[in-house]
Amino acid sequence: MKDYSVKAPSIKDVYQNFWHIVTTFFGVGCITPAPGTWGSFVAWPVFVLLIGPLSSTVSWCIIFATFVVGSVAISKSGPKLGKIDHGSIVIDEVVAVWIVLMIVPSSLLWQFIAVCLFRFFDIVKLPPASTVDSWAQNGWTVMLDDIIASIYVLLVMGGIIGVMQWIV
Repeated sequence: MKDYSVKAPSIKDVYQNFWHIVTTFFGVGCITPAPGTWGSFVAWPVFVLLIGPLSSTVSWCIIFATFVVGSVAISKSGPKLGKIDHGSIVIDEVVAVWIVLMIVPSSLLWQFIAVCLFRFFDIVKLPPASTVDSWAQNGWTVMLDDIIASIYVLLVMGGIIGVMQWIV
């Protein structure tokens, strides 16, 4: 679980280390309070403007590459920040939000609901996300618990959409 009692790095410190740039998503993770929420909601317009318009194959490749680079970056950046799952590390939220946005309907309302649901599931950490979060922390586990939260979002969104189609 993220420890928000640790101090966020300064933007100056972030931009002196490539891995910090990646893990804080260009410094977004330095915004307090609630850096994970900031990271999630900044990931949304980045997706809408830069990733969503691309072909599905290219978008998925970017998301996968960001997952891999983010996992490595967390392993490099976390120890320098004093904790592997430091509160300013938001690349895990960014990738998970992008996964959700690839699958949910592309209207802004559905996307907003999906991002809000993601924040809920990321904070609550239902099993197995809570189990992964309790494992020895490394770049992969930090990324994985957010991927699990995104799966919960997709299940709930699928249920909501299914019920709405049945009613309408």
